[in-house]
Amino acid sequence: MAARKRYKIDRGNWVGQFPPPGGWQRGRNGIRRVLCSVSSIAHMDKDAQSFKLHDLYEEAANKLKGEQEQKEETRKKQKADKRRMTVQQARDLWKDELSVTNDDKTVKLYVRSVDYYLKALGNHEVRDFNRGSNVKFIKHLKQLPGKQAGSTMAPASQNMHVRHLGIFLRWCYAHEIIDKRHELKMPQVPKKDMETYSVSELGKAKSLIIKRMDEYTRPKDLCAINNMYRAFMLATNTLLRLGAIWSLPLSAIDLKQRIIRIRNVPELKWQPKKMKFPNKPINDQLFEFLKQDLAGRSRREKWFLDKGDGSQWLTDSSNISHYAAKIFNDVGLPYIKPFHWGFRATMTTHLLNEGVKPQIVQQLADHSSLATTMSYFNSRTVDQREATNAIPEI
Repeated sequence: MAARKRYKIDRGNWVGQFPPPGGWQRGRNGIRRVLCSVSSIAHMDKDAQSFKLHDLYEEAANKLKGEQEQKEETRKKQKADKRRMTVQQARDLWKDELSVTNDDKTVKLYVRSVDYYLKALGNHEVRDFNRGSNVKFIKHLKQLPGKQAGSTMAPASQNMHVRHLGIFLRWCYAHEIIDKRHELKMPQVPKKDMETYSVSELGKAKSLIIKRMDEYTRPKDLCAINNMYRAFMLATNTLLRLGAIWSLPLSAIDLKQRIIRIRNVPELKWQPKKMKFPNKPINDQLFEFLKQDLAGRSRREKWFLDKGDGSQWLTDSSNISHYAAKIFNDVGLPYIKPFHWGFRATMTTHLLNEGVKPQIVQQLADHSSLATTMSYFNSRTVDQREATNAIPEI
């Protein structure tokens, strides 16, 4: 009976059953190895077969034990190699993994932070990172040049790069390259008022765009200003980020259901930024605009911002922002990032200040947390407006 448990006939072969690593466990199959064919020992008597199968089983068991010991040695060596991995080696592996789930622009931004760290502290083993490394990195960032001539890197940018380093270190911890989590010291970012335009200022920009749509005659200029108007209408009525507008295919606009579906666009290697609410409603103003706009489109057009021949108006989304910045400059508005602050933040702030429920604004803006949404709430403006409205007439 015991021998039958160790090996049995299966499909014309004597098959040995061996305990898995850690021993036999209920509900867990053992390791199977073919010992010999039934026919190869059929000429032997039962005792000879039993002795032969015992020897074959022991031989296979020793071989299997050797394989398992080799695997364990390999595993230990790989673990030891991981513990000796340098920042550069880990950075390269991290980049490969990031590239699977993120667009090229995001990957470049994250990896640049680790590259700054390498310039600051050199290529040491990741396990040697400590609080001193953290502080030296911040000091290095503070000395780097800023965007303006003669300036140094802004505190917000310093903070971003340290946050990215923290994400990298958490990845190293998850992959057993380091055996402890690091709580990083962060650069202080001065709290400042939210920079936005007013709705009336956006109205001036809209008027200038419409005026130029009537004035321009060159096809290239008309294409640019028409697409700018499309981007303006979508940004102010949906609070969509620039990337979503830039990559939006016409097929994603559903006028019957009155929604815009934001999805991955593999053709452009674009992915939405952790969208919890990917279907954006189309309000009445946007519906009327889209109905008229789409009715005049060529059949060849594929993108919301299209040249008219099925190709994108601009292949780099930042150029759309540059074009919008010129519009704002021409109406005398101060420079702020057009799509992030000029459109998205302005409309988010306006909705909150007008009393729209923060949870609804959060869904429309696709913020990961309500706290992010509430950071756009200009309480001082609301409080002052309520105070001035309460002043009695004299």
